[in-house]
Amino acid sequence: MFGTLLWPFILYLVASSSILDHIFLWLCRLMPGGRKFVTVKASCPSSIRSLQNAVRGYRNGSPPSTSGIHSISSLLTIPPLYHYPHPNLPVFTSMGFEILFFCYLVSALVLQHVNIYKTNIHMVDIHLMWFIAIFLSRRVAWNVIGQTLASEVLCTVKCFVNLFLKGVALLSLVSSFVWLSWRIIQQNSIQNCLFLCYPSVMYIITFGFTLDPQGNKVMLKLSPHQELGPLSQLQLLQSSLLDAKGVMVNGNSKQELPAPQPCSLPPDAVRYETECLRTDFNLRIKQVLFQSLVCAYYVGFIPMKFSEQHYVYYDMWWACQHTLFVWLSCLLMLMMYMLPLNYCDALHKCALHLGGWERYPCGHRDTPHVWSALTVWPQGVLVRHGKLLYRALGIHNVAIPGDAHHGRFFFMFESPLRLVNWMAAVLLLLVLYQLFMITRSHSWHQLLSVTGLLTFNYLILYRLFRDRWALQAVVRERTGT
Repeated sequence: MFGTLLWPFILYLVASSSILDHIFLWLCRLMPGGRKFVTVKASCPSSIRSLQNAVRGYRNGSPPSTSGIHSISSLLTIPPLYHYPHPNLPVFTSMGFEILFFCYLVSALVLQHVNIYKTNIHMVDIHLMWFIAIFLSRRVAWNVIGQTLASEVLCTVKCFVNLFLKGVALLSLVSSFVWLSWRIIQQNSIQNCLFLCYPSVMYIITFGFTLDPQGNKVMLKLSPHQELGPLSQLQLLQSSLLDAKGVMVNGNSKQELPAPQPCSLPPDAVRYETECLRTDFNLRIKQVLFQSLVCAYYVGFIPMKFSEQHYVYYDMWWACQHTLFVWLSCLLMLMMYMLPLNYCDALHKCALHLGGWERYPCGHRDTPHVWSALTVWPQGVLVRHGKLLYRALGIHNVAIPGDAHHGRFFFMFESPLRLVNWMAAVLLLLVLYQLFMITRSHSWHQLLSVTGLLTFNYLILYRLFRDRWALQAVVRERTGT
């Protein structure tokens, strides 16, 4: 009878984890190297004990996986994310940039003809030059059409006069382009004419049958970190001024704006925003590459190709170098225009929410964390995804471990200065190389060619470094360094 009553008590003691832990630790002290293992066991994180509790709950009949995940994730400390406004700097207007870009291309076209023909002006194909110039003005013409269609139609004399003048100018450009095309076909071989049509075929292959490849900018509206509209900015400014506290700094009144509110997004929303911004960024880069190559093709290569029929001898290496300069300058100018600071700031904020992962070298290490798509993981945590172990890199981490797209997105936009630094470094190297070529030039046409391109590069270099220094000052203020 006494033995029957004693068996349940013995089974309870055996099932008790605390008794088993004490017995296990006491036995380990008697074994060689046991004290070191006991020290590691005693200093284990609380997440391991939470996993043990989850396993006990499974043994007692509670839900197996859901309770374990929630008990683990609830013990993780997730610091909040604060988004600060980017520096409000003057930027190029759409029409202003297109006019500047067109002036640069026309100047580069004239300088390329100077490199080829030098003082033999009578050998220059005027019809070809006007054909290329009208083709290069297509961006300005398209911008004028877009602004005309987007503007409100007012029944005033000034409005009708503007519409009439724009219509006459566009019709004149189209008529001139058609007439010049016919003259070029009559005066040149079919092979050279096919070279003029080659970029149009590549445009259809790259973008399809669309007249507005910039329509991908609409995808930015899917991002919750997009730039505020004018009305929202005015309301935010008014509310900030009403809630601000007046303080005295060196005898002057200064408005202290309220602290920014923490930003939190669900993991699914962050991954969806990342996919939208990644697609939008790739489309912008594809357009930048295509437009810069087309400009270098018509400005640099076409004049060299059409000069063959005149049997002109010129410095082939210098003309090819001029084409390379035009391509790099157009690439950087278009990137500066297509990727402004507010757009890069939206990419950076999304990358902070997305986070990143790196492969942990010890792949067989036991970890209580199994990656979950509904959990925001903190920095430094180890999770298992599939059969591999990963360590969190960002402050918030909701990216899929091992996903190449998420990894590249976090690497490129984790720092708001990375993309601007790359562009500024490439443009600075280009300017320094052009300055070096000026010292090595012995002909007047070479000196004129490099100096003409360098003038526009100075302006772009100034704008890039101004944006970089302003953004760096904001980053230092955020981090306190």
